[in-house]
Amino acid sequence: MADLTTKFLGVEVKNPVGVTSCDYGGVERLVRRVAEQGIGWIIAKTVHKIDGPHRWPRPFFYSLRHFGNDLKDSWVGTQMFHNMPYEKWLDEELPKCLKTAKEFDVLFIGSCSGIGADHETWIPFLKDMEERGVPMIELDTGGPHATFGAVDAHKNVGAPLALDPATAAKVTKACVEAVKIPIIFKTTPQCVNTAQVALAIREAGGQAISGNNAFYATWIDHEACTFYGVPASGGASMGRGWQMFSLAKILETTCTVPDMPFIGGGGCYTYDDLARHLMIGCDLVGMCSAIYSRGVGVLSKSITGLNDWMDRKGFKTIKDIPDLTKDYMYLRDWKREGPYMQEITPIVPEFDDEKCNRCGLCETICPYGAITLDKQAGTKPTFDRELCYGCGRCVGDCPTWAVKMIKHDTGEIIWDGRGVIKDWVTDKEGY
Repeated sequence: MADLTTKFLGVEVKNPVGVTSCDYGGVERLVRRVAEQGIGWIIAKTVHKIDGPHRWPRPFFYSLRHFGNDLKDSWVGTQMFHNMPYEKWLDEELPKCLKTAKEFDVLFIGSCSGIGADHETWIPFLKDMEERGVPMIELDTGGPHATFGAVDAHKNVGAPLALDPATAAKVTKACVEAVKIPIIFKTTPQCVNTAQVALAIREAGGQAISGNNAFYATWIDHEACTFYGVPASGGASMGRGWQMFSLAKILETTCTVPDMPFIGGGGCYTYDDLARHLMIGCDLVGMCSAIYSRGVGVLSKSITGLNDWMDRKGFKTIKDIPDLTKDYMYLRDWKREGPYMQEITPIVPEFDDEKCNRCGLCETICPYGAITLDKQAGTKPTFDRELCYGCGRCVGDCPTWAVKMIKHDTGEIIWDGRGVIKDWVTDKEGY
């Protein structure tokens, strides 16, 4: 069995899987529910004194499952920051949360939000939590929830604070200098200059970064011909599909400041989602939306799956997992045909007669109408090279892995649907 133990900001964590800031870190009863699943860490529900985000529309979760099976893990939510009075949480709930976290050997990370860049609205939270034994604190500067729910005078909270490097640095510096425990800055996927924000956080003395928070969203009920839930934008889960964008945003940070510890998440529902994040420079990986969509058991199932995957790959420790950040590049740096793409594609599909089940999916989804399947003849699919673009769509969609992309002239396999496509372009063919 693999050793999942890791370290984060000098603290030993029994495994890298945890729960990002949400209800499950808000009160002891819910902390216990997820701690029992074997997680290594949890971030508290964000505490604050902002007017608005403590009052959630009820009901506040609007699942999209009834709008199609492809939306089963998607939902819009108007839940915001902690709904409990801060003093009550501090005096009654926090001590119990810390005690339970210690009982289950779970790293408990605090979370707070001030108002705008005014450091005086941040520092009291930090000092209160530090005095009560919270080992590190996340600055919740990444979420859209409070931005939409706060009164006009307090609306400069959440994501706007993580969009501008100078503002991010100002908040981080003030918080880092106020306490002795580590400060984690939470980024937002809405930011278009994530790399600059990461550099600003490091320059300001931030000890770690976390990301990604949710996007904002709304939904339309086509049968009722109205908005769905509340007629406003709130937070949202897009399911596992959200992960593609989230991974790209995380890489903007982990490739820019690889020396900074990073808590990653966004669309993690399964063990392989956790593995993906560990391979792009995340020290810890969080789950959140998956728990709401699939229940707390998704945590233990994913941790077990991660362990099994490591055993299967021969990774004895977390450090053995490959670091792919060094391989990440700009698309412009990948060698391609040139000066223009060849009119007749040199890369074509090859269909495996034994693996093909004659389902016809490749013919249906081919964007260029190049593939034909004669179901009456029972033969494997064929393609028209003059129509084919060599796009590879058929490879990824084939349910039986019966398609490969090959170089037409040599038969060399360029892509079999796993890993990176082969760098096949010669100096004569392009640059």
